[in-house]
Amino acid sequence: MNVFRSVCRTGRLVSQLYQLPKLAAASLPALQYRQFSDSALTSALSNEIAHEEGAVTNEAGPQHLTEFTKHVTGSRIVLEKPFENETIKVELDLNNMTELAPAEDDPEETPPQYLPSFKIEISKKQGVLVFHCNYHMATEEQNLDQFVISEVAFSQHGQQDNTAFTTDFGNLDYVLIEEFERYLHRRGLGAEFSSGLFEMSSAFEHENYVSFLKNVRDFL
Repeated sequence: MNVFRSVCRTGRLVSQLYQLPKLAAASLPALQYRQFSDSALTSALSNEIAHEEGAVTNEAGPQHLTEFTKHVTGSRIVLEKPFENETIKVELDLNNMTELAPAEDDPEETPPQYLPSFKIEISKKQGVLVFHCNYHMATEEQNLDQFVISEVAFSQHGQQDNTAFTTDFGNLDYVLIEEFERYLHRRGLGAEFSSGLFEMSSAFEHENYVSFLKNVRDFL
């Protein structure tokens, strides 16, 4: 299975739904046709569930995030750990994704992938330092390597995120960029953390997608 949900999933469902007889609407009473159509959707959902459940891999989960306490609410993961006199919190929401367009010279026109955005909050008594991060295409082969920081902000405790001054990370002085990256690395937010969070996100997305399919099937 691709790391994150791709359009090919939708393609499987759509191809199954379009197998409905085109003349059914004219030949069946409205209620009977609706039941017939719902039955086809249920069957398509069951097929997709079977396909996705057969793609489960690496059930042990990432090994680089064991120092974090994990909290899950719906589509949202919050990781938290102490560091000296600080509290480090990582928030990731599957509903906040970044689209990765396929390469322009891709002969197969590979569907786009959707990668998570997340934020890192480092709190101490003086306030909260916030890094807004996302994953990106690291090479032409679309090897998804390390996260990048898109914005950085500082807020007082209790201050709303949208009222804190936020600056584009890439526009900072190069020395500042390097020192901020070292700052995160010293707190265990470097390469191993990045790959571990990406792996966790992939498994979490897959789990939520299968749960979504089952909930819709049971709803029908």
